[in-house]
Amino acid sequence: MKLHILFKLWGALLLCCTAACQGNSGERALDASASNTGTTPTVIYVVRHAEKDTSDARNEDPALTPAGEARAEALRALLEGQEVDALFTTKYIRNKNTLKPLAEAKQLEMQEYEAHDFSNLKEQILQHHQGETVVVVGHSNTVLPIIEEFGAAKPVAAIPDSEYTYLFKLTVTPDGAATVETDRFGASSTE
Repeated sequence: MKLHILFKLWGALLLCCTAACQGNSGERALDASASNTGTTPTVIYVVRHAEKDTSDARNEDPALTPAGEARAEALRALLEGQEVDALFTTKYIRNKNTLKPLAEAKQLEMQEYEAHDFSNLKEQILQHHQGETVVVVGHSNTVLPIIEEFGAAKPVAAIPDSEYTYLFKLTVTPDGAATVETDRFGASSTE
């Protein structure tokens, strides 16, 4: 009888130890996962919307020209092999249409942000997409302030209204340090 009780106690002890070990390894796996995310930089591609139709000066929300549609396709092709996790655009048709081919190819919803609310855009990206790759479409007068909001130096003095070719790759490390690389994509721009 004593042997039977001893076996039950030993079995219960074994079960408790097994459960404790599994719990600890699960916690270690979560800790390792969190620390990997914490070391991955956030990559943000910032571009201006593609060429817009300026034939009607009264139209404040014009669509893209054929050249603009070609540039939107060039953006999609450029980022085709990249992992893209989120897309941000302002409410304007030209911005949405610049992202449309990429959104369809990546099967991602476009998230709207207020054109001049740079601080909220930064907060959304760093809170919800830290360690991921994001594409942001802005305007000639907002692209550089977006880059500066993340803490990187302004890579060019200004973006003229006739310039659509810039592609800025902003890299933000988990500690908040930001760097920017400047490139160009698509055909030379002429408005």
